[in-house]
Amino acid sequence: MNEAEYLAGLLNNTRVLAYFYLDKLNNSDWYAQFEIRGNRINSVAWNLAHMAWAQNFFVLVATGNNAVNIRWLDLFKIGSDPAPASLYPSREDILTAFENIHTLALHQVRTMPKEQFDEPNLIELKFKNGNSQRLSIHHHLRHEGTHIGHLALLAKMHGIQTI
Repeated sequence: MNEAEYLAGLLNNTRVLAYFYLDKLNNSDWYAQFEIRGNRINSVAWNLAHMAWAQNFFVLVATGNNAVNIRWLDLFKIGSDPAPASLYPSREDILTAFENIHTLALHQVRTMPKEQFDEPNLIELKFKNGNSQRLSIHHHLRHEGTHIGHLALLAKMHGIQTI
């Protein structure tokens, strides 16, 4: 197995875990926000839209593929102020973007030549150990895992048993 196939497998296996929690959250209020000690916790909808934005940015844009053109995606980029729920896309639109971006990312990674993984990422993101396209993909995996944990917490907050 080459590196491209290995990384695509990791991307896909990580996404499988996200779907484990999404299946549990199917009947919850995707737009509900909880507050803990005065801090608002992002909703299921925000997390999914943000995960779609992140995979687009950290995988597609960082490796030279054209970004997807979804007008609402930037509402969920890193550092953005939370948008009012009235601006959120529908649940179906979020899921479609989440799935389509993932499909594009898997194709992108699987078709990258070996040498490209060592090239600088195209989003000018520097990590402690470099700025390669490989490291941007690695960062995406960590980032998505963090938000999957958020989905697990949201399931508990919605009273959904996950184990």
